[in-house]
Amino acid sequence: MNKTRRIVLTGLFTACAFAVNMAESALPMPLPGAKIGLANAVALCALVLLGTKEAFCVTVLRVTLAWLASGNLFSFVCSICGAVPAVAVMALLYKKFGAEFSLPWISVAGAWTFNAGQVAVVSYIVGDARIAFYILPLFVAGTAAGWASGLLSRSVCRRIGGDKIENFH
Repeated sequence: MNKTRRIVLTGLFTACAFAVNMAESALPMPLPGAKIGLANAVALCALVLLGTKEAFCVTVLRVTLAWLASGNLFSFVCSICGAVPAVAVMALLYKKFGAEFSLPWISVAGAWTFNAGQVAVVSYIVGDARIAFYILPLFVAGTAAGWASGLLSRSVCRRIGGDKIENFH
């Protein structure tokens, strides 16, 4: 894939991730801080179809654009501290253990990492380690949301990637 196509696709993935992020933030959620995480599904697609660097670009740009649109610095700090480690974990699992883990499981690991990063930063900012107990309901929600996002990512990657993704599970 040439450089221009890679840049254009990274921009398209970023725009999609930002649009999904903004749409999700308008939805009511049963737990504070919980989201479906479909923007992370876009980052996972970028990882599979473009590579690690592009997945990080999509994620950091998406979080930054959401911050600029909302003006909420606390949300930005929570998102960036969850999203960057989540992409790192997904990239590691996909690149090193992709044959052993399906995209839904890689996505679940990303969701758990995102939740852990968010809870850690909130616990630090507030100065109360008891906030860490909130990780339990977030992990339950993250498992379901991560699985759904992973299924969506797998479907999109198969459709867009074609023969590149033929042995995908």
